[in-house]
Amino acid sequence: MKYALIATTLILAGCAPREGNVPADLPSSLNARREIWQAIQPLAAAQRIDPGFAYALVKIESNFDPHARRGEARGLMQIKPRAWRDVSSLPYETGAWEWRENLAVGIAGLGRLKDALSEKGKFSYPLLWASYHYGYDFVASHGFDMSRIPRPSDPVSYKLWSGAVHPVPPPR
Repeated sequence: MKYALIATTLILAGCAPREGNVPADLPSSLNARREIWQAIQPLAAAQRIDPGFAYALVKIESNFDPHARRGEARGLMQIKPRAWRDVSSLPYETGAWEWRENLAVGIAGLGRLKDALSEKGKFSYPLLWASYHYGYDFVASHGFDMSRIPRPSDPVSYKLWSGAVHPVPPPR
């Protein structure tokens, strides 16, 4: 038993991120938010999405952690396999963990949601948030009516639900 505990500790210690074994494209803890913000801006502009809105979604979904995982959702934008395949032909299993690719796919998905809402004459940032969070079909089934969309408990989500587009200040 004692040797199993020692072996497990050594294995886990060998897997822990250290300066020498962190992938080069992973934002450092000191510069992560700045690097993420810089990467979001051109992606958001290409999709006609406010970059501050996309930045707030990254905060909500992953708290800026490119290794975030919740159920089958992965990465900065917490993208699920089906949503990934709707936007990207790259393999989900590897691409979802590449933080720049995760941002690109997530923001492209926001662009598609924005287009779908706009086609119905219903685009607003609260409805875009709700479509990303709950799914477009859920929002449509609730008549694109924010008063029928459940109020979120998370403070940043609540601000987006309420209409604030920039609830998270970007880094300077």
